[in-house]
Amino acid sequence: MENINDIKIKLIQKICESDNYYLLSAFLKNFESKSPNIISESPSIYESEKPMTEEEVEAYFKEEEIILPDYVMKMIERGMDDVKNGRVYSEEEMDKMDEEWLG
Repeated sequence: MENINDIKIKLIQKICESDNYYLLSAFLKNFESKSPNIISESPSIYESEKPMTEEEVEAYFKEEEIILPDYVMKMIERGMDDVKNGRVYSEEEMDKMDEEWLG
């Protein structure tokens, strides 16, 4: 178990490193409260993070262009053609095939 001075030093270092207004404010309120045993929940991520600008939101959710290899595209096209032409199995047919295979 750490001694009290080690804990104090670590707390001071963390406080000096933090830029989180909500966390530091809650920490101060706990120290200023009349009851020293009060521990508040840490702020949710939404309260501790600064809101994103519209540009940041657009950049974050921007869709990336994904280029798949030709062989993957051919497999997808073949699967889509199978679905279009009814070359598929029902859930019940798959369950029956599983039972036969495992049985």
